[in-house]
Amino acid sequence: MRIYEYAKNNNKTSKELLSLLEEGGFDFPSHMSVMTDESISFLDEKLSVSIGKKDVVLKKIEKNSSVNIGVETDKASVATVKPSEKAVEIKKEIIKEVVVEKSPILEKKLELKPMLLSDFAIEVGKPATVVILTLLKWGVVCAKNQILSKDVVERLAKHYLIPCEAPIIVKKGEKIEKGLRQKEVGVDHRLPVVVVMGHVDHGKTTLLDFIRKTRVAAKEKGGITQHLGAYEVETPHGGIVFLDTPGHEAFSKIRMRGAKVADIAILVVAADDGVKPQTMESIKHANSVGLPIIIALNKVDKAKPEQIDRAKQELSKQGLLVEDWGGETVCANISAKLGQGIDHLLEMIILQSQMMELKTDKKANPKGYVLESKIQKGRGIVATLILQHGVASVGQFFVCGKTCGRITSAVSSYGAPLKAFGASIPVQISGFEELPEAGDSFEVVSQQEYKKARQGKSDLLAEAPKVVTVSDKASFNLIVKADSDSSKEALLWVIEDLSKGLEKGFKVLHASVGDINESDIELASISNSLIVGLHVKAESKSTSLAQQLSVSLNLFDIIYNIVDFLREYSESRKEVKKEKRKSGQATVLRVFDIKNVGVIAGCIVNEGVFTRGSKIVAFRRDKKIGEGTIKSLERDKKSVKEVHAGFECGFIIDGFSAWEVDDRVECYVEVISK
Repeated sequence: MRIYEYAKNNNKTSKELLSLLEEGGFDFPSHMSVMTDESISFLDEKLSVSIGKKDVVLKKIEKNSSVNIGVETDKASVATVKPSEKAVEIKKEIIKEVVVEKSPILEKKLELKPMLLSDFAIEVGKPATVVILTLLKWGVVCAKNQILSKDVVERLAKHYLIPCEAPIIVKKGEKIEKGLRQKEVGVDHRLPVVVVMGHVDHGKTTLLDFIRKTRVAAKEKGGITQHLGAYEVETPHGGIVFLDTPGHEAFSKIRMRGAKVADIAILVVAADDGVKPQTMESIKHANSVGLPIIIALNKVDKAKPEQIDRAKQELSKQGLLVEDWGGETVCANISAKLGQGIDHLLEMIILQSQMMELKTDKKANPKGYVLESKIQKGRGIVATLILQHGVASVGQFFVCGKTCGRITSAVSSYGAPLKAFGASIPVQISGFEELPEAGDSFEVVSQQEYKKARQGKSDLLAEAPKVVTVSDKASFNLIVKADSDSSKEALLWVIEDLSKGLEKGFKVLHASVGDINESDIELASISNSLIVGLHVKAESKSTSLAQQLSVSLNLFDIIYNIVDFLREYSESRKEVKKEKRKSGQATVLRVFDIKNVGVIAGCIVNEGVFTRGSKIVAFRRDKKIGEGTIKSLERDKKSVKEVHAGFECGFIIDGFSAWEVDDRVECYVEVISK
């Protein structure tokens, strides 16, 4: 039995049980650990003693008090007399003394910063040898006097269930107020943010379809996700925010961005396909930011038992040993199509989030991150973002990366308009002055700070010189248009990657978000560029202008179709390399000088073949005397295309006529070099 299962059966939290077990000398790393018989017996005894103590306390209270204090001792017995104040005080004091047991979890928050392993061990109340052993299990070799990085400290703290906080940086002249650290960590509960990761076509979006009861995958072009979708979902177990990331290799940065924002990672693996390149990359991303991973082994309805075992074996090689193989990694066997096992998966997500005690501070200044940005018809520039702290409202000013603005509207993941939004809720807002980049930090500021940021941006633009880039002859010019910043980012990555393997690659002169306009067409015409667009359209005037200026417009809905098109375009325009190859040899027997015709060399072909239009080189006593092209070729007084070895022929050479008997003639043809 696992700790979380025992907790569920006994109406306790996993954290309470872990505290009790640690007091009893049992070292279990997490709530997913399998309990030994000794630990189960210990808990049974501990919990029964606690219940017994409560009963003793209640009996003492009833005996020493002349009135009924209102404690229900039996299902049938209900309090009818109002308890005296003295009796209630006695009851509270004794119960507090007997029942409440202090948790060994640190009351003081652990500051996230690089520190010596020995210092960390003292801070968390663990022997240094235990910490070293834990690191060794993760493949990290570290001695007692070595410094642990901030990321390792955070991962260890999560492993030992130690609450953490970021170090407070105090500016010059500022004072630290009492309770500021608690404010930074957060005092309000927030929803868990779960990123769904995995290889392309393994069923990530289909899983979310079932949870959300919508058909998102059908709407995505080609059935693959090409954006970072953010959805708030209400489940029977509680609210969860899901981030759906693309599995295609081109969207590596989007997956990494999703992992950085999330609290928990769901790794979707197709049972019939196993671990694939993007699966391994997703594991790497999750581990790099210390995300706990829950495996969703999908398509179990059509996978054979041996395929499921093979998938688990492949996962174990990546450091994810599942529960039923004796590991600590939660693995839910599901069928996203049929809904099998999804309820168990949701329960595991909520359980994991409860162990993490996710907090936010609603009173803090609103801060968050941009997940996606694009230009939307009717709303202008919009961005999908998630706040980490605070509550933002429509009408507030903000600074975001290199741009700024004022929130003019906010829409939930279901399309409902919002007046205000808090932490962990994915929203799409408008009011940006310029398109922000995906991954930019977002912060609400005062009107004065907004004006200052806007003025600074204007000065920067005024100083920046406008440069028109021209590509070299070794590449084709390209103009890229996409519907969102993430799509543009992914498209630029695949173009760069493709160009590395081509003889003549592509150079992007301009890349932006939005539909193709007249300026794009004019730039393409001047620079002799191709235009490729992903999920965009061409404006009506732009299409007619492109026809007038003979500009190639190429629009696509799926990113890998662009890759195929560009590869074919480059291959079809590859410069053909030719080489001269000797095709025959002949000897001059007689020379004829015919008026109004020219000098004819009568020859016998000794080897190979002589072809009309071929190049020839003439030699006299092994010395080159001239060269030219066969202008006319005859055999038996008939014009022919070629003459083979053993036959006599006559030819006129364009560029040479000083023939003599016994001159040696070599014939060459041009062939395409491989």
